[in-house]
Amino acid sequence: MNASQRPTTSELYQLAGYPDRLEIETITLSGTYPTSENLESPFNHGYSCIFNWSSMQYFFMSDSVKNILGYTSEIFLEKGLNFTLSIVHPEDMLKLKELHQSIFNYYYSILPEQRPKLRFSYNLRVKTANNDYIHILRQSTFIEFTIDGKPTIESINSTDITGFKYSNNINLNIHQLSDSGTYTLCHEQEFSEVQTKLTEREKQVLELVRFGYTTKEIAYHLYLAIETVKSHRKHIIAKTGACNMTSAINMVVNKIQSPK
Repeated sequence: MNASQRPTTSELYQLAGYPDRLEIETITLSGTYPTSENLESPFNHGYSCIFNWSSMQYFFMSDSVKNILGYTSEIFLEKGLNFTLSIVHPEDMLKLKELHQSIFNYYYSILPEQRPKLRFSYNLRVKTANNDYIHILRQSTFIEFTIDGKPTIESINSTDITGFKYSNNINLNIHQLSDSGTYTLCHEQEFSEVQTKLTEREKQVLELVRFGYTTKEIAYHLYLAIETVKSHRKHIIAKTGACNMTSAINMVVNKIQSPK
């Protein structure tokens, strides 16, 4: 795996809106933290946790995580996000940085008072203690924030959906709680396996082709030789299995639904 494509805890910290690790003043939505009594999953196909974005550590991990992943809750509490990232499937790790960019781009695009109403859902593959990979559906909401609206505390529920997940693409869905008490889909995005096969330069070329740039214009824009751009185009088509660049773009570009 290309290490530059993997998200680090520092990068995720910055995506959440924190330029530095500083002591921060926070506000709590409910006034108190959820307790293990109301977070412990009553079913053996899921587990719950509370994550602190300002420290990149877990406040709480339900004991039912051992039923799903085979690891004790103490491991997560002791090692934090670094351990969680270490058991994510390598191919899914390549998508997580862009996934979190999308999450926080949307988060900061709306008013601070609307942010507590958001629910984020996405799937990924996680390695169990038996070295098997299972599909997990991760659903979360932010329940505590800094005074200026940055997220600090996240409440997360994870469910084993191995029996229902047939594609290895990651799908992100963002819902917002309406005044009537129902969640409405406001953003959806797919992160496909095809994307992980392309180099950063190939992605740049594909994006410029998508916006109508000619080979000559792309060469000028990226300071490349025309023949080099032609080579990148051929590689994109070959890696995606498409018949031409238009087809490759349709296969690679994320499917985004505008907010309703």
